[in-house]
Amino acid sequence: MTAILRFLGFAIVLATLGACASKGGTALPPDNPFGPDRVSQRELRLEATELYRASREALISSDFATAISRYDMLITRYPFSVFSTQAELERVYAYYRNFEVDRALAAADRFLRDHPRHDASAYVHYLKGLINQSRGDRVLTGLGVDTTRDDVTYARRAFDDFALLVQKYPDSPYVGDARQRMVELRNRIASHELHIVRFYVKRGAFLAAARRAESLVATYPGAPAAAEALALMERSYRTLGLDAQADATETLLRGNGLPTAADLGEREVEPGLLQRISTTIGGWFGIGDDADEALGV
Repeated sequence: MTAILRFLGFAIVLATLGACASKGGTALPPDNPFGPDRVSQRELRLEATELYRASREALISSDFATAISRYDMLITRYPFSVFSTQAELERVYAYYRNFEVDRALAAADRFLRDHPRHDASAYVHYLKGLINQSRGDRVLTGLGVDTTRDDVTYARRAFDDFALLVQKYPDSPYVGDARQRMVELRNRIASHELHIVRFYVKRGAFLAAARRAESLVATYPGAPAAAEALALMERSYRTLGLDAQADATETLLRGNGLPTAADLGEREVEPGLLQRISTTIGGWFGIGDDADEALGV
């Protein structure tokens, strides 16, 4: 009987210790900082609101670096809030104004991927066009200097961004400005292509010139450069002995009141301001035509 009592007492002690161990391993202490009641939802919203307000104030004050830092903090701390989505949107603009174009484009693409149906999607497409257009601009662009010899990769990307905006969001308030920018970009790209056509003609590569001119006229029919491209195309056709194509091109030019190859003669388009200055300086110091390349024109 005594042995049985001892056995029962030992079993009770083991059961009690096991329960305590189990309870101690799973239950959270009363002062646990990760407890569900530690911070209320109302407090979280208040904190997010204050942080967003501070971010917005920095953005309006043109303190874009500070705004970006605060937007990053807001997105990290409150990733599933409406403030986080708004911060992602405004951060694209802050990157753009802070001249961080690569980050701006990456943030724009990420926003469109994560929020494809967001009301501000049209605005993000518009921003992408502005960003790519700004990447292709030079300081001398606004001074009347001919920069159409420069690379037009970013101009093409900007044109595609604006074209996508017009196609997907025809009723967007940004469409009007986007269309105007598309015309400007189209003319710039066409002028760049015309430089290539002239280069081929100057080198006597008339077949390449004709093909490039055909592509220019077909792709950018309303651009001012298309008129001269047609004239150079006519000249290339006649030099190659393709009289039928040359006559058809001449008829097209005369029918639209445009100068033909004969009217154009050997005239070169008037050089830009910087090119004229560099040529003059080169003549003074015997630098020669390489001055244009040295000055990036």
